[in-house]
Amino acid sequence: MTRGEFDDTFSLYQLSELIEQSSSKRKVRELLQTFPCTRNLDLQDFLHKKALIFEKHLRSRTYLYIDNETKTVAAYFTVAISTLHTDGISREVIKMLDGYQDDTKSIPCFLIGQLGKSDQYQATKIGEYILEDAIETIDDLHYAVGGRFILLDAVNIPKVIEFYQDSLFFPIEETSYDKEASLSRRILWTIYDYTIGFLFPRKQNLKPESIKMIRPYFEELEQ
Repeated sequence: MTRGEFDDTFSLYQLSELIEQSSSKRKVRELLQTFPCTRNLDLQDFLHKKALIFEKHLRSRTYLYIDNETKTVAAYFTVAISTLHTDGISREVIKMLDGYQDDTKSIPCFLIGQLGKSDQYQATKIGEYILEDAIETIDDLHYAVGGRFILLDAVNIPKVIEFYQDSLFFPIEETSYDKEASLSRRILWTIYDYTIGFLFPRKQNLKPESIKMIRPYFEELEQ
């Protein structure tokens, strides 16, 4: 599917916009329930059970792609402001991430908390357009207020990692295939034993595990 076909097939709405336009929250909940994602139940559960709460309390903003024919949710992404805690990170890396200090305990950042498509569109290659829109949404905020990087939590398998790397994201943890990757694709550093203020944590027993990736607005990673 081309970008033009994608834009013709789906309409993008902010969840808050739909809440304001709807005559009742029940109708909005029913709309959110039209999004099945059996391959990633965390993604499904967030939209079904948490998106409205997070939207109400200003913890995040969720954007929905509505199929113009079926009027169901085909895909969505959620963005927010978050914090990277620097416990266990070297002073050199902290300064690179922060851009100024080498001893700060936390670094503010933008977060793509959720991003995916429903079961109905798993075979349709639209992920790059969804990610593109999420990045563009954050780019507008970055232009207005600054910010060092975008953070996201990626499933730690090569296909997913490479998908995000194609959009200039870099792992800041060891990937599941570092030993097999070429030097040009390997991570620039590995950070062990740190915690992060992530809005939407995954269950501890979920496999495969996830890793943190960033898309920097600074230039150090490009050198």
